[in-house]
Amino acid sequence: MSAMALPNVSLAPVQILVVSDGDLRVGNIVNRLMAEFGAALQLLSDPGQALAQCESFQPEVLVLGLASVEATERLALALRAPGLPGAAPAFTLALCDAASVNIAARLARQGLVDEYVQHFPEPWDTERLATSVRLACRFVIATRPPVDAAGVERPTVMVVEDDAFSRKLIALAFEQDAIDLAFESDGAAAFARIREIRPDLILMDVNLPGRDGVELTEQLKAEPSLADIPVVMLTGDARRETLLRSLGAGAADFIVKPFSRDSLVAKLGKYLPSLQATPS
Repeated sequence: MSAMALPNVSLAPVQILVVSDGDLRVGNIVNRLMAEFGAALQLLSDPGQALAQCESFQPEVLVLGLASVEATERLALALRAPGLPGAAPAFTLALCDAASVNIAARLARQGLVDEYVQHFPEPWDTERLATSVRLACRFVIATRPPVDAAGVERPTVMVVEDDAFSRKLIALAFEQDAIDLAFESDGAAAFARIREIRPDLILMDVNLPGRDGVELTEQLKAEPSLADIPVVMLTGDARRETLLRSLGAGAADFIVKPFSRDSLVAKLGKYLPSLQATPS
């Protein structure tokens, strides 16, 4: 098998989550991995919280260090269930003992895990595990979304706007900029779409069918995994009451219609550095 050049892990830290169920041997796992990966690694000792932790932390590599391979299978099934919100499933590395290697291999064939490591016989081979995690990190980096020519990942802006003319103006305003736009016209549908694509910024109309834009912003800010996404309100109602209501819901800023391209780019550039650097 020929060697494949892979990016250096230190240049782009990968988020790693280790899920255990209290087995003392997991301490050796965490100590070895923490020494190499440091702050990019988190430990979760309650498998029952794995779904919530994966949604909030968004790990790119997931290490399942559970006492039984049956527990690993149940958790892997839950984490890869269709319809779950969030990004694509993390690269999943399952740990097993000598008696469970065949079952772990079956899980890999079924696509429930991406790799498995026999880690629990004596003596514990923490270096073998670290090597597997290192390779998983390199795989994740190699398959990340492409970046632009300047080496900056293209941000995604979610536009929640029901007016077709406004959507067209926004699309034209950013057609020369290194950003990706996603559009949704219905407030109720927008929440699920936002959870799916995790945009870098949301441009939100105040008056929407299905759900009011201010109410939708409040709902987003109440969701821990979405609360940090800046929301810029787009409104044709410049009354102080509307603006205060928007900011009170957690909006970072607002733009009053009608707007110019320059004002739109300048406003969003406050939250998207790559856009700020783009000539108008």
